[in-house]
Amino acid sequence: MKPNLNRTQTRLSVRASKQELQSWNDTAKSCGYKTLANYFRSLMNSAHMLNDDKISLLSELKLTREEVSRIGNNLNQIARKLNSGEGYNDANDNMKQCLKILSQIDSMIATIKK
Repeated sequence: MKPNLNRTQTRLSVRASKQELQSWNDTAKSCGYKTLANYFRSLMNSAHMLNDDKISLLSELKLTREEVSRIGNNLNQIARKLNSGEGYNDANDNMKQCLKILSQIDSMIATIKK
């Protein structure tokens, strides 16, 4: 019998609860992997690419947040300069919308950083 040259030479051991192990096995099978080891190997080999994408996404979100913040500042200046009631409600609504978008972006950044 020929030795299997593709066989790994080292072993990695991970402790998990029965529920975790079952969940991992279910996820691996649902993703098309025959074994949990193949699933983990695939995850670990692609982790560096995911991290690069994550960093790129964070940078884009931060730039977007800064831009929306500048727009909000401009709207705030316009709202302050309005002396009459005309147009004030529109500017106020736009400011609220900008603040809502900023909050959503902050939430996305916090989730990605986890």
